[in-house]
Amino acid sequence: MPGNANLSIRVDSALKAQAEEALSELGMTMTGAVTMFLKQIVRERAVPLSLTLDSSNALYADLLEAQTARLNGYRGRNAREVLSDMRKAIAEESEHSGV
Repeated sequence: MPGNANLSIRVDSALKAQAEEALSELGMTMTGAVTMFLKQIVRERAVPLSLTLDSSNALYADLLEAQTARLNGYRGRNAREVLSDMRKAIAEESEHSGV
């Protein structure tokens, strides 16, 4: 496995604190989030952001919509629930296909 490398970036301190707080609530670290972002760039060979001047399709509009949903009481599913459902679906598919 390749060795670790340091990545130094400059960001607004308030933005960094807000991002760390949000990531902490997701059970993630800044390093983990940046690593995921970089892996997706490598895998997709593209930046995983919607960059557009059309506000109806902008990433910011999507984030605002998600924030509004949360403020209105929407609670997403946690990773354990999603994985449990995936395991059930795989087991059901295996039963139906005779695998």
